[in-house]
Amino acid sequence: MKKIFFILLTILMATMLLSRPAANTVTLNDLRENREFDWDQQNSGFPNGSTGINFMHAVDSNVVWASGYDGSGGAAPYQIVTHTTDGGANWTATQINTAPTGGDAAMIFAVDGDRAWVPIHTGVPQGIYYTDDGGSSWTRQESADYNLTGSFPNVVHFFNDNEGFAQGDPVAGYFELYTTVDGGENWVRVPQEDIPAPLAGEWGIVGYYDAYGDNIWWGTQKGRVFYSNDKGYTWEVTQTTLGTAVYTDVTFKDALNGIAQDKNVASTGTICETSDGGLTWQAVTHTGNCFTNDMDYVPGTDNTYVSTGAATGFSGASFSYDGGHNWIDFDQTASVQFLATSWIDGTTGWAGDFNDQTNPNLMGVYAYTGDLTPQPMGTISGVVTDLDTGTLLMNALITLGTNTVTTNSNGEYEMLVDVGTYDYSCELLGFDTYNQAGVVIEEDQTEIIDVALQNQYVPPTNLNCSVTGSNVLITWTPPETEANVTNYNIYRNSEILYVVNGSTTLKIDIDVPTGTYTYNVSALYYDLYESELTDDFVVEVVAADGAINVDANQLIGNIPNPFNPSTAISFSLENPGHVSIEIYNVKGKKIRTLINQHLEATTHSVVWNGKDDQAQDAASGVYFYKMKSGNYTASKKMILLK
Repeated sequence: MKKIFFILLTILMATMLLSRPAANTVTLNDLRENREFDWDQQNSGFPNGSTGINFMHAVDSNVVWASGYDGSGGAAPYQIVTHTTDGGANWTATQINTAPTGGDAAMIFAVDGDRAWVPIHTGVPQGIYYTDDGGSSWTRQESADYNLTGSFPNVVHFFNDNEGFAQGDPVAGYFELYTTVDGGENWVRVPQEDIPAPLAGEWGIVGYYDAYGDNIWWGTQKGRVFYSNDKGYTWEVTQTTLGTAVYTDVTFKDALNGIAQDKNVASTGTICETSDGGLTWQAVTHTGNCFTNDMDYVPGTDNTYVSTGAATGFSGASFSYDGGHNWIDFDQTASVQFLATSWIDGTTGWAGDFNDQTNPNLMGVYAYTGDLTPQPMGTISGVVTDLDTGTLLMNALITLGTNTVTTNSNGEYEMLVDVGTYDYSCELLGFDTYNQAGVVIEEDQTEIIDVALQNQYVPPTNLNCSVTGSNVLITWTPPETEANVTNYNIYRNSEILYVVNGSTTLKIDIDVPTGTYTYNVSALYYDLYESELTDDFVVEVVAADGAINVDANQLIGNIPNPFNPSTAISFSLENPGHVSIEIYNVKGKKIRTLINQHLEATTHSVVWNGKDDQAQDAASGVYFYKMKSGNYTASKKMILLK
């Protein structure tokens, strides 16, 4: 069941084939902007349209084998492979003619243009299938059983012409692993005592493995990596830093150094690294796009890896010169679907694709035509802060030419880029953008640019406070800024009295005791950054002498008038009772009910924000507001000006 889940994830990523995206013409590295698209399309030879490549094995610069799968979304089982013996000029697809019709090719391993092995899973009989005639005929190697309840072959690998290893899921309480010393004529199951026990529900994954010399590693969906230093006879296991519910693939440069990657469908390329052969793992915080379909070390290079992707919104190909810490997209590959990949050296590599949906003789394979020799590179780093407060700023976008990185929680950034001269910018929402031209990056040197951004968190203006009886009407003008005001803080005598929504510019302080008060208003940006306060506005409230006489119901009036977009309507009640206040247009049509409830006997205010009952903005013009409470009815006129 778990393999079906994994295959479905792969197929979902492949369904974008139905409307194949064009390559992005925007270059992603200044020094490569004049280079061609460094990949040639080749015809995979598969007869059915929308066939994708789920595993690829490059034996040498001429011989490459690949296994196919149904990329149309139909999830049909495929028992088909393709191979070339002339560097990809011609690919020949062959059916694994003895495999069960319900089986799927998990991956493929070859030693030359004639001899190859494929694990077939799901069908009956499952097992290891072998060809010695270039795929024309296939034989099931019976001694690798894979015929028990729970059997599921995932991987086959040969260390040389004769010595090999096969890996399958747990059966009878331990992983079904086999070794051979005669090319697969005879397979012997590895004893249970030589394999760490599986976790509950743990299994291997089709094609998720790597080998170097006598060393071999394979990942599980529990974030663990099994490893052997003796060609698969004895095993140890280690937990990566990726998590405990992560489909885990591995890629190794040599016996000690390698990368493990999170292959879950929502992953954005999370990786960790080892320098002791998989005994321990350290998390890697990488820059650039580390794609999640496949990854391979490029033999013969110091520390170059290639990643490929075909997921919706995360497709393309990238390379890293430093073991996966910094990734650079291949030119013009953004949004192009790249599947399995395999490399011979810095100038020779292939990546799988889908052949055309309606014309299977088109596409299916990409052959690399460029040169992955490392370019001279240098580093840029720095810290970004708020100019006014010194606060460390997270998620500031640093752009150097076409290279980008964002600051971490400590306001820090660092980026490895090609040597050259660039335009630099630093931007963050709510701040002025900082620009600097002519930034020079020198080989193996670090250019430090610390930036203090000027925030746009300016205070409101035109604060005005007017006293009506014991109520204070507070109005202000929104700040002129591109930053987003989420709220306003209303201060009275240096303490926050009210927090109002950023869409309003009016508040009534009701029932203020007799006294002298200082009001201020500040703007709160993005629910996080508060501006300075407005200038003081001092008022005096004299309730005993200036209060409205509440010995009768009264519609007092609205302030301001004219208004835009809000106005405060004041009224008083002699006795507790039900009151309604409604807004009418000049045609006498009611457009808004502001109040329709029971209220206490005192002076009240209610704000009309210029919207009708359907939350639509009212047009400029004359409006009437009507108060009714018991036998008392009164109305007044107001003007909305925009």
